[in-house]
Amino acid sequence: MRFLVIAVALVASACASFDPVPLEQLAFRDRLQTEEQDGLRVSVAVLSREVARQAFGVNLQKRGIQPVWIEIENRTDKNFWFMMTGLDPNYFSAHEAAYMNHFRFGGQTNKEMDAYFSELDLERDINAGAMRMGFAFANETIGTKEVRVRLYSNKDVRTFEFFVSIPGVVSEWDQKDLKVIADHVEIDTDDDQELREALLTLPCCTQRENGTGEGDPLNIVLIRGIPALKAFIATGWDEAIFQKDFRALFGATYLYGRPPDIQFQKSRRRVDSINLVQLWITPIRYQGDVVLVGSVSRNIDPNVDEAVQYVAEDLATAGMVENFGMVGGVGAVSRDEPRQNFANAPYWTAGGRTVLRISTDPVELTDIDFFDWQWERRVRRAGDEGIEP
Repeated sequence: MRFLVIAVALVASACASFDPVPLEQLAFRDRLQTEEQDGLRVSVAVLSREVARQAFGVNLQKRGIQPVWIEIENRTDKNFWFMMTGLDPNYFSAHEAAYMNHFRFGGQTNKEMDAYFSELDLERDINAGAMRMGFAFANETIGTKEVRVRLYSNKDVRTFEFFVSIPGVVSEWDQKDLKVIADHVEIDTDDDQELREALLTLPCCTQRENGTGEGDPLNIVLIRGIPALKAFIATGWDEAIFQKDFRALFGATYLYGRPPDIQFQKSRRRVDSINLVQLWITPIRYQGDVVLVGSVSRNIDPNVDEAVQYVAEDLATAGMVENFGMVGGVGAVSRDEPRQNFANAPYWTAGGRTVLRISTDPVELTDIDFFDWQWERRVRRAGDEGIEP
């Protein structure tokens, strides 16, 4: 019996395949994004799943690992240190990434894997005049990945922020011409009260493709388009592709005859607990900025106010919110008499619509300004055409 176990181990070891493709044969550096700051030059690229598998000889995606290629050139007279936690607080070391992909009876092959991963690891010390390049190992992100390179020196911290589209993953808005949608403007105002009145004219809920019916309440407004997208990505939200399983959970929803222009999801510890944000570009502009309206919901929680509060707090505590306000939305729906969305899931709400103006610079919680708007709850009844302030 012991001989059989040893024989099986030897055969498995012999069959273990670790044959990475040399980096110079892969074209990922063609997609480098570069930023420069006072003598520091940083370039980054995120590998697709297939290229990562070729580069490292194993399926990193299976372990939730996403390699990020980073090049740092230090032309200053200071020594800097690359802070991995800026990229991902839960990053993997090179040895961890290799160990998680070891073959069960890999033997010598596993040692070769350890050495190879370490060889490609980015060195953290970026001394004056030095050039460093290599991989950092982050948790996998779907769609667009925020790559934050933070360099630390004595009384000096430099931060380089990139938003990189992941090759091979096509989000729904990659398939749309959002600029054409954004160019359609019906209301353009610089006045807070005029903005409030414009927001009150928006539909209460999502609709069917033909513009009929009332689905999920439109309970959030975001002001500033691209900064809003970056805010979600920076706070750990993934781009969502509205696949069949999502349609079953949340229903197929439309506004202006379009499916959501932009979608984000954030899963909780339990796989079946999903926060979903669906956003549409409206024909409203405020101080030149795009205005988005959307629906925030959780697939297993009918209290949609809890879901939108989570989003508001998530963005605000991350320093992403410049202004906050509330306007009327769907109107109050009681827990005793819940309404249903297009997936026949019940919901209840106080009826308001949260308005967030996204900042392009970090904002402390104590520095968030409030729109000077009054909002009172109003019970919404069947046949109501609009929601009063």
